[in-house]
Amino acid sequence: LPETAFAHLRRQAAALDALRPRLNDCCRHHSPLPCARRAWTDVLDGFCTDEFGVKTRQFHCCRRHGPA
Repeated sequence: LPETAFAHLRRQAAALDALRPRLNDCCRHHSPLPCARRAWTDVLDGFCTDEFGVKTRQFHCCRRHGPA
């Protein structure tokens, strides 16, 4: 992505990049589904925190309920 634009897409990509290794770890966990849900909510909470830190329209999932 260009350096001067598309910051919202960079934040989304960073969240997905953060999620990938956590989901891989969950595959080896004794309870993979609760682990994956926890990983998803943690990453989504971080993404929403980043979204609220900028002066643009927040992603729709962050506006609905606050933290995941």
